[in-house]
Amino acid sequence: MSTPKTFDEPEDPYFEFFRADSAKDAHAWAAVMSYPHTRVSATGNSPYYETPEDYAARASWTAREATGWVRSVGVDPVRIHESADKVHLAGGWTRYNAADEPILRNRVTYIVTRLEGSWGIQARFGTDSFTEGEVLDSSAPLAVVAAHLEDWAAGDLDAATDPFVYPFTDVGVGRVDRYGNASEVADKLHAEPPGSVDDIRPVREGRDGIVAAATWRSVQGAPFRAVFLVARREAGWRMAGASIIGPT
Repeated sequence: MSTPKTFDEPEDPYFEFFRADSAKDAHAWAAVMSYPHTRVSATGNSPYYETPEDYAARASWTAREATGWVRSVGVDPVRIHESADKVHLAGGWTRYNAADEPILRNRVTYIVTRLEGSWGIQARFGTDSFTEGEVLDSSAPLAVVAAHLEDWAAGDLDAATDPFVYPFTDVGVGRVDRYGNASEVADKLHAEPPGSVDDIRPVREGRDGIVAAATWRSVQGAPFRAVFLVARREAGWRMAGASIIGPT
């Protein structure tokens, strides 16, 4: 068995992701992830993988090839937030056919973590409704995030968890927690409520999903940085996932 690659920079597994995907190399594709791994989609599909073997076993390119796909190219990634062992990376991809024509584009936020000295993709938050050049108004989903943080700061956990859709995914370093109901989230997700919110902005936008970046300070003054996946549902905009970088 070959020795797994070591990824020295957060962007390394990101670019290897697309190389292995385009090569249809299931084991190399699986090797760029941190585990457990999940991909949370604004459309509601959120597969979960416990191990690299699990990921490789479920890898398939059949559906994509039926659309004419031959390769994917990643957009230049941008670090949104970073710490010593976790980076929120704004990225995405374009799929091409054999004539080198683009057939689909998407915008995704990658939660990249460092485990045992190597970076890997712990989770992906997909907008999965992106169109190049489309002008979108993200004020409604951003307001959902703002209300969540305000209610959490006020100690109203019922209101703070009201906009969540379940399972709700919380991504840490070497862990992916999926909460089945509001009481589980209230008990485990947010140990230290915000005192003041500094900024909330969209970093990836689609018609049916956005990724919002937020920064705040706790009551004690500790800095927190987060990304939230907010998805459009029949009942309105709902929060489907979070990744928070706390004080180091």
